[in-house]
Amino acid sequence: MKPVNLYEVHNHKGEVEWGGSSEREAVVWFRRGLDRKIYVSVWDEANELDFKLITDKIDVTKLVLTTLTEVRG
Repeated sequence: MKPVNLYEVHNHKGEVEWGGSSEREAVVWFRRGLDRKIYVSVWDEANELDFKLITDKIDVTKLVLTTLTEVRG
């Protein structure tokens, strides 16, 4: 098994604006507006032709906001 985190940043309409495996890029996209949400899911990428979902999307918006606030603070 090769678990990989997939991050998605959604706009206020629920549309995906960005998706990828980079935590840094996810936060950069997330910080572009106050109306965004950030989710993470885990995928098994052991077989490049057949990725399998391990963990459904989890809303980590509050966690990221709290962390960003504490870092500034």
